[in-house]
Amino acid sequence: MNEQHTPFNLDHPFDVDLLRKTLVGRGYVQSALAETMNLDAPEGPLARKSDVYAILRRTEKPSPYNTLVRLFILGRVMPEDAAREALEPVVLEDLLAVGLLRKDGGGVRAEAALLAYEDLYLLCDFLPQVLGGQAPDDFVLGIGPSTIALANMTVRKKARNVLDLGAGAGFQSIRASDHAERITATDINARALNFGALNARLSGRDNIEFVRGSLYEPVRGRTFDLVVCNPPFVISPKGRYQYRDSGMEGDTLCERIIRGAPGLLAEGGFCTVLVNWHHKDENDWAARPLSWLDSSGCDIMLVCSETEDPIAYASSWLARDAAVEQERFPETLDRWLAYYDDLGIGKISFGAVIIRRRTCSRNWVFTDRAPEYRAQGPCSDQILRIFAAQDILQKGLDLLSLRFLLTPDHELMQTLQAEEGIWKVSNARIRQVKGFPFTGNVDKLMATMLAGCNGERTLDELIRDLAAGLRMDPDRIVKPCVEVMGMLMQKGFLTVVQDGGGTTGAGT
Repeated sequence: MNEQHTPFNLDHPFDVDLLRKTLVGRGYVQSALAETMNLDAPEGPLARKSDVYAILRRTEKPSPYNTLVRLFILGRVMPEDAAREALEPVVLEDLLAVGLLRKDGGGVRAEAALLAYEDLYLLCDFLPQVLGGQAPDDFVLGIGPSTIALANMTVRKKARNVLDLGAGAGFQSIRASDHAERITATDINARALNFGALNARLSGRDNIEFVRGSLYEPVRGRTFDLVVCNPPFVISPKGRYQYRDSGMEGDTLCERIIRGAPGLLAEGGFCTVLVNWHHKDENDWAARPLSWLDSSGCDIMLVCSETEDPIAYASSWLARDAAVEQERFPETLDRWLAYYDDLGIGKISFGAVIIRRRTCSRNWVFTDRAPEYRAQGPCSDQILRIFAAQDILQKGLDLLSLRFLLTPDHELMQTLQAEEGIWKVSNARIRQVKGFPFTGNVDKLMATMLAGCNGERTLDELIRDLAAGLRMDPDRIVKPCVEVMGMLMQKGFLTVVQDGGGTTGAGT
């Protein structure tokens, strides 16, 4: 890895276990930082300059925790004695030698922000609104919504080799190291790889290799059980930031990543890529990314979380850029919109492409919209259920002969309406509460049948028992019941119980 212009000395030894224990002991953990930083704010933490002042006020009283927040969240110069006390028994000189801290006047300053997320500590650059000025081209991003979205949509099966393409600060690589033997993390940003290598060290991971290079060049000729990528997907007229803008026309970078992924996957391997892509209107949202995977030898799951018009899209990204001054906003917005006009862009969609390498005569495609997918937690089990269901449906198996199990990760929502003095159900929807928040309409008959999906009886038996209870001819309800069950399978509400007692789509 090229360490030119990189801040951290990776060769200097220091006790990372002691540093983690000290941070936890001082209360520098996610729950405390969430309260101090007001992570629940709609705009996100530190979105405005006023948020910095608020945190300064909350950390006025001298204490080890407040010193750490001012050092590692706000980037303030702290008296050396206060920093030494906050970090004790960690040797301050070790952190200076590694480059985590540096001398500044009569005190010390952190080289980078240090975030706490679950059981991890992750170094990244301070946000521009924290230190003032604008972000450099090689800015190293921390943990944002897209970071969590990709982590949630990664299939967590045991793997030998994993590729984290565009690894940045290394979060995805570190998460993958929990279920993989070896991870290769690549990026064109040498500074980001330097951050990532130190983050892996802070997390106690020694099975991650950090390699500098563009796209798939550093791993040409290799195959992987899992590929993950959170690329610089923003469609913009100028490649200003390496972490955000591709510098290529339109969605060309996302297209190249998607087209190249199948060739790197081992048989049965999965790939998840976050994507922004453009198209003409609301009706053709799936056509463009699907065209990138024609004859790919992969099963395809395309999920669209949001579609915006060019004005909303450009305004949203420009509002987050501290380098765009308020008086220059209209001029910059006009330049972005002219760029979209030149490319004939009518709409821009956000989402994810999830593929699995599977050699067969015909691969399947599943597309859907899943608003607010970021807030629903890990999707791995649900994704595996969806892929297993699509396999079953493609084989044309008789659903009536199968035994189904309804996943507990759902809720049934009923709308009641007063009629003739009593409440009657006017509408009922089933919704998944973990993973993609897929929904489906169910009537009273289907709700009753789903309640019986405990893996013990076949669908045919469930339908006949239900029809007998309602004194109906079972043949009248077979077709609609099979159609609804197929739809619910496709969206991960159901698993099929196999003869040995296991279920389809179980992660390993």
